[in-house]
Amino acid sequence: MFLTGGTGFVGSHMLPRLARENHIIRMLARDPARAAAAVPDAIKAQVEIAAGDVVTGSGLQAAVEGCDAVIHLVGIIMEVGGATFEKSHHQATRNVLAAAQNSATVRRFVQMSALGARENGVSAYQITKWKAEEAVRSGGIPFVILRPSIIFGPRDGFVNQMVQVMRTAPLIRPVPGHGRYPFRPIYVDNVVDCFVQSLSNDAALGKTIELVGPEALTLEQMLAEIARCIGVKKPALKVPFPIMYMNAAIMGLVLPRPPVTTDQLRMLREGSTADPAPMMATFKVDLVGFRQGLKKYLCKA
Repeated sequence: MFLTGGTGFVGSHMLPRLARENHIIRMLARDPARAAAAVPDAIKAQVEIAAGDVVTGSGLQAAVEGCDAVIHLVGIIMEVGGATFEKSHHQATRNVLAAAQNSATVRRFVQMSALGARENGVSAYQITKWKAEEAVRSGGIPFVILRPSIIFGPRDGFVNQMVQVMRTAPLIRPVPGHGRYPFRPIYVDNVVDCFVQSLSNDAALGKTIELVGPEALTLEQMLAEIARCIGVKKPALKVPFPIMYMNAAIMGLVLPRPPVTTDQLRMLREGSTADPAPMMATFKVDLVGFRQGLKKYLCKA
């Protein structure tokens, strides 16, 4: 099977799981030597690195040939330099899809999207994820589209970003807005479960399925749990969103990679939650709760 984004957060968890399920993986990488070094020694025999670039399309056709399925994970959470949401989400997906369409062997396409993806999203991130979904839905290859909520686990982005803010903020622990925005964060191993099962589960075919965790939490509750977990006892201070937007806009102008963007704040304010019933009806998943998951990799003993 063919994998993009294998060196990213979810991909680094996906790769060993695919190997345990006895898949032979061809993993696309712009820097094959760097990607090869990141593959655990125990599974190197099952992983072939193919040079290529999803944004430009270079190397894709040769890399896909002979693979029976595609898992496309590539995505970004922030635009930096020439890496835009349009290129990294929509254009990249169209390129991978075109290579799969022209292949004689690909029979399934599993797409990483995001909860909240829609045509009229509040952010460019959501809109370009939606455009990528639409390309997959109209691509003619049997597909599964998965939309995770905030994904947490070892080496994640969201929790580690919040940890950094909590530890560096002087005197207080900031909470965006009123903090009551609803979330159902999902543990990375559960996301991997759903992707791997999508390769063989015909009940998932042709569906767009939202992936969420078992606990309905507010943002304030999530932040409080992270703080407790790492031993930060600073008092929480709710920061009005207009101030946060202003700070994010300023940092976006002066920093090449700001800690938070206005796009991210708009999505944070919207929350990220859905009914877990369709996911549970399609996949066999032993869901890990937020507090339980944090104990696996973050909490102090």
